[in-house]
Amino acid sequence: MKLFKSVDKVLARMGSSKATERAYNEPLTVEKTKQIPGEQIAASEAGGIWAGIQELNGYVFMELVILDTTKIKTFKGISLKFLGDNQLTLDSDTKEVNSEFSDLFNRWLTQVSFEISKKELNFIKRKKYTQVQLDFKNKSLMFEVKK
Repeated sequence: MKLFKSVDKVLARMGSSKATERAYNEPLTVEKTKQIPGEQIAASEAGGIWAGIQELNGYVFMELVILDTTKIKTFKGISLKFLGDNQLTLDSDTKEVNSEFSDLFNRWLTQVSFEISKKELNFIKRKKYTQVQLDFKNKSLMFEVKK
């Protein structure tokens, strides 16, 4: 059984999402997630989304850290949707996004930046949404908002 788990870990690092689910199905602990920078804005069974705000030369950027069992690799960018009574859609600032495997979390760690306006920032801070959807290529990841 240990051999299969080792093979799954190797396949997971090569990008196999099914092998990742089999090899790393242990839950995240609160202690581990405290090491991620930013405030957690949404969560799923496999991970979550943490956000931090940064202002440079009058431009406001939201820096996201996404922790999930799914590897994200795209050259067309990511779309981030805040779903609720009103909907807000943001497109990533950079088009090339590539996850890195984290041994600490046993998950894929993705960092991506979004340029946002003050109005969009206020929408996010008020938490008028119930779900956050991450779209890339033909895939979607859904995260629930913690109240």
